[in-house]
Amino acid sequence: MTSFRYRMIMDLRHDLDPEGDTILVLRCPNTQQLVWEPKDAGNKWKRRNYTLRAKLFGSRLMSDMEPDHFDDGNTYEPSPEPIAPTIESSVSSHEVEFRLSSRHLTLASPVFKKMMSGSWKESSPSLDGQVRYELTATEWAANDFLLLMRVIHGRNIQVPLSIDLETLGRISVFVDYYQCQEVTRLAVGLWIDKVGKLPTSYGRECVIWMFVSWVFSYSEIFEKMTELAMKGSEGGLGTIYLPFPPTLLTGLEQKRDHFLDEMFNTLGEVCEDLCKGHRGCNIECSSMLLGSLMKGMYRLKRYGECSAEQAKSAVLSLNSVRLSHDSYCSHLCNLRNLFEPDIERLWCGLGGLKLDEHNGQKTKSADVSSSTLQK
Repeated sequence: MTSFRYRMIMDLRHDLDPEGDTILVLRCPNTQQLVWEPKDAGNKWKRRNYTLRAKLFGSRLMSDMEPDHFDDGNTYEPSPEPIAPTIESSVSSHEVEFRLSSRHLTLASPVFKKMMSGSWKESSPSLDGQVRYELTATEWAANDFLLLMRVIHGRNIQVPLSIDLETLGRISVFVDYYQCQEVTRLAVGLWIDKVGKLPTSYGRECVIWMFVSWVFSYSEIFEKMTELAMKGSEGGLGTIYLPFPPTLLTGLEQKRDHFLDEMFNTLGEVCEDLCKGHRGCNIECSSMLLGSLMKGMYRLKRYGECSAEQAKSAVLSLNSVRLSHDSYCSHLCNLRNLFEPDIERLWCGLGGLKLDEHNGQKTKSADVSSSTLQK
C-alpha cells in the first residue's frame, strides 16, 4: 500500500483513459485536511457546515429546507457556483491533470453531466481538437481523487481492497459532491468491511463514520453514530469540517436538548412533589430530600456545557442526607430512588437519528445492511 500511494504522489498527470475526451485539472491539490475540533458551539457548527455545503453545491443543489438564517441573526448566502471546500491550508503550487472519459463521468455522476453542459464555471470548451471538455477542481486530495476516478473508470486492478478511515472520509466528501454513490457502492462496501470495528464512544472516528454512513446510506451505522454523538458531545457538537447538512445537525441538537430538558423537568416534578408532601414518609423525610435535591440542582445549573452522558451521571450521583430512626435502623428513603427510573427510561429512549429522515436532499444508492460489520 505504501508504494502504491508513493507512485501516485510523484505523478502530476494521470491518464485514466488515454484516448479520453476530457481533461480535468486539479488546482491547489492536497489542501483538504480533516481537522478535528472536539467542541464547537451549536450555531457555529451549523453555520460552518451550511457555508461548506454552499461552497460545494452552490445554490442550485442546496435543499430548500436548509436555513438561510441562524439564531444569532447572521445571514449566510451560498456561493453562486460550486467549488471544492477550503478545509485546512497547506497549498501546493502544483496542478494535477487527469485525462478522463466523459462517457464514464456522465454515467457515474449527474454533477459531471451538468458540468459538461457548459453552465458551470468548472467546465469550458476545449481548444484541443482531441479534447472535448476541460474541467477544473480545487483543493481535493490528489491521491484520493485519483482513487475515485479509477473506480469510476473501471480500473479495478488499481483499486486497493482496503483503505483507512481518514481516506474513506475524504472520498465520501467527493462522492457526496459528485453524487456518484451508485458507481462506488461495491468498492465502498469492501472498504467499510475492512476498516475495522465501529467506535463505541463519541469522538473523531464517530463523526467520520457518521458522515460516511450518511453519504452511502448505511442506516444501522448512521443510527449508532448519531446516538453516540447525541450522548457524548459536550455543548455544541465537535466537527472535522465535513459538509453535514444543517438539518441533520439541528436534528441531533434537538434530540439531545429534549433529553436534557426532560431530565431536569423530572427533577422539577420530584421537587414539587416533595414540597407538597406527596413524596417521603414524613415531614422530616420530605424536608431532608427536598433540601438535598435543591442543593444538588444548584450545582447542576451548568449542565448545558456538558454532554448528555455527563449530565445523566451527575444527576444520578446526587446524594441525600441519611436519617436514622434510632441508632440501629437507617432510614430507607433516598433521593436517587425518586427519579432514577424516569431518568433511565429517558436515557433508553435517546436513540440515534433515522437515516430516511435525513437523506432526502440527494439521490443515493439503495440502503445497505451493515450486519456484516464487526460490532
